[in-house]
Amino acid sequence: MTNLTIGESEHRDRTRTLLERASEDGYDGVVLFGALNIHYVSGMYHLPTERPVALGVTDDRIDAVVPRLEQEHASRDDFLIDEVTTYFEYPQGEPMERVAEMCDRLGIADGSIAVDADGSPPRNGYTGPALSALVSADVGVEDYVTDMRETKSDAEIDLIREASVWANLGHRLLQERIEVGRRPIEVRAEVEAEAVKTMLDALGDRFEMRSWANPMQCLFTTGEVTELPHSMDQTTRIERGDNVVTIVKPNVGGYTTELERTMFVGEVSDAQRDYFEIMRESQEIAIETIGPGVEYAAVEEAVVDYFEEQGVAEYTQHHVGHNIGMEGHERPFLDVDQEGEIRPGELFTVEPGFYVPDVGGFRHSDTVVVTDEGTETLTYYPRDLESLIVR
Repeated sequence: MTNLTIGESEHRDRTRTLLERASEDGYDGVVLFGALNIHYVSGMYHLPTERPVALGVTDDRIDAVVPRLEQEHASRDDFLIDEVTTYFEYPQGEPMERVAEMCDRLGIADGSIAVDADGSPPRNGYTGPALSALVSADVGVEDYVTDMRETKSDAEIDLIREASVWANLGHRLLQERIEVGRRPIEVRAEVEAEAVKTMLDALGDRFEMRSWANPMQCLFTTGEVTELPHSMDQTTRIERGDNVVTIVKPNVGGYTTELERTMFVGEVSDAQRDYFEIMRESQEIAIETIGPGVEYAAVEEAVVDYFEEQGVAEYTQHHVGHNIGMEGHERPFLDVDQEGEIRPGELFTVEPGFYVPDVGGFRHSDTVVVTDEGTETLTYYPRDLESLIVR
């Protein structure tokens, strides 16, 4: 794709939609404190810390309050911000007072304000006053931006599709470098370094990092550790006969994808083969079930029915999948308790998995976008067992 970012016209469309939704509920304007929400609406990304950052949005203008160290960055011409106000530092500078003053300049301090949180989030030791304590306006917490992020535009899908191309490269490099006796964390470091170099050499100046996270994350666990789906232990040495469960997540233009595979080192036991085929079939069932108008719950119900037939339901530890975009996990979820129906423009990680004691974990994950006609699977690394044996 030519551009690796969301354009100004789309940010203006998002702002218009946000204000329309707020106006329908009687609000005069919107103030955002969440870093990703600010990024989504204005294009301005930043490293969230204890220092509050706020974006004020009205029909007439968009203003921002940032710490001094973000001033030049927030003032970039390609961000949809009309005026940037700074404070020096936190706890110096009274940042929330500057936000209240911004609300006054925008003409909403005495009216009604929709916010994504009533003040800056309490992270990294921050403890500040609520916005509602500093303005006379009625302040209401709303999920407008979170709701908007559930379905993606063509430009967002293109960025996730581009990320999925690089996920294929990252996983291929990962599989090539897995060796008996090595530690996953060592392999990860080598693979990420090579994958990032290749990615940046190819994309050139079009690529811009929008967080401090590595543009290409290639992680895996091995052996008994794979029985714990969210284990962070990547120091266990690889042994012959191990299950390996991977996760590869590139980020392009502020959007990510997810590619996961279950692999085997050397000889594959009969039990591993059987469990692998059950897992692979469950993912195919899930993908085939997804479609516009299908209830979210129906996808997991189809997988659960299959797992019960195969006698592995007791080994499950999580739902079938989740939406993905600017974050690795977004709503809605492919979960039996998720209400509503699947819509075109939603993307899901499809990752039904189970974890068998003394055998290992079994999980593939692919990123699937919902279209008007059905689905398109954006990640495309091989899923069959023979292709996933490390010899």
